[in-house]
Amino acid sequence: MEHKIMVQLTDQQIEAQINAAIDRQSKIDAVEPRANKVICEAGRITLNFNNGATFSFLAKSVEAIASLTPEILATVTLTPSGKGLRWDEPDIDLSIQGLLLGIFGSIVWMREIAAKGGSSTSKKKQAASRANGKKGGRPKKVYN
Repeated sequence: MEHKIMVQLTDQQIEAQINAAIDRQSKIDAVEPRANKVICEAGRITLNFNNGATFSFLAKSVEAIASLTPEILATVTLTPSGKGLRWDEPDIDLSIQGLLLGIFGSIVWMREIAAKGGSSTSKKKQAASRANGKKGGRPKKVYN
C-alpha cells in the first residue's frame, strides 16, 4: 500500500498560488461574457452582459420558475460569478449558459412548450388556414 506524504506549504507559497489564481481569473474575465445585470418586469427576465449583449425570456417558459408569483420573480439576483440566476425563497438556481442554450426545463416540459407553440390560434393563423383550405389545403412537397 502506497502512502502519500502531505507537503506543508509556506505562507509565501500559499500567497503565490492565490495571486496566480487571481491573475488567471482576471484573464478569463477580460474575454468571457458575464451577466452584470438582471431585470424582471411583467414576467420577462432580461439579462445584460458585460460585452453589451442582452438576453430576455418569459419566466413562464422556464419550468423551475413558471409558477412563481410576480413578487417572488422580482427577487431574482445574479450569482457572484455572473453565470447564474438565484432566488433565495424558494431555493432556485438557474444556469445562464443553460438558458442561452434553450434549456428551459425537462424533456417533458420542453415538449409541452413546443406543442403549445405549434397550436397557436391567432386570427391571422386562422385566416391563413381557411385561405389554404379553399385552395385545396397545403401544397404537396416536391422533392428533386
